[in-house]
Amino acid sequence: MSDTFHLAIIPDGNRRWAKQHGLIGYKKLYDKGFEGLTDITETAFELGVTHLSLWGSSHSNLTDRSAAFFKSIDQAFRENVEKLSDNPAIEKYDVHITIIGEWRDSLTPKTVAVFEDAMARTAHRKGRELTILIDYSGTRERTAAVSSIVENPDTSTPPEQLLRSRSWTGHLPNIDLIIRTGAWQDPHNSAGFMSLLVDEAQLSFPELLWPDFSPSHLTTIVNDFQKRERRHGK
Repeated sequence: MSDTFHLAIIPDGNRRWAKQHGLIGYKKLYDKGFEGLTDITETAFELGVTHLSLWGSSHSNLTDRSAAFFKSIDQAFRENVEKLSDNPAIEKYDVHITIIGEWRDSLTPKTVAVFEDAMARTAHRKGRELTILIDYSGTRERTAAVSSIVENPDTSTPPEQLLRSRSWTGHLPNIDLIIRTGAWQDPHNSAGFMSLLVDEAQLSFPELLWPDFSPSHLTTIVNDFQKRERRHGK
């Protein structure tokens, strides 16, 4: 059995949940999305997850949006990442926080500073790895990696390792399990989500929108996954 357990979560369904519950306002919407994140994160680590990756926003989420939307999501990211990084669970599990994506180019300097601080303050920790993907696209990640190889060839690295070594997520282990809420009627992986790490990943599509997803739902899915026999084609 591997000594790593990489769980990735795509928290889909926030806007549909907000519409169903009459929740109005972008800030309230994203705050609701982050609301259960701390409990989910702590539960994941309690269940033996060593690497937890959370998709905060795609690149397209932040492209060609209104000023009101951008201001709200920027503030929500800043406040909630700061809150998460200060949570006692992060220290308890010796968690190293990494934020991956093109957020340095898209978010405000104030929010970028909060992200950089969260990563710097946890950089020395080695117990668990929490990766938050913001302004992220797997397609753009692959394109950037290939461009890097074309611009700076490296014949000393085996070809099968080279693409991964130049990618944003290449330092992470392969993903074991992807949970995507809000997509059970249209189960899919989108925007090339962490596509260089998903070759052997199993997928789960719970019949819930993200704000209704709880630690007990996570526990049921992970316990079921851990009971399965993984033969990897053998």
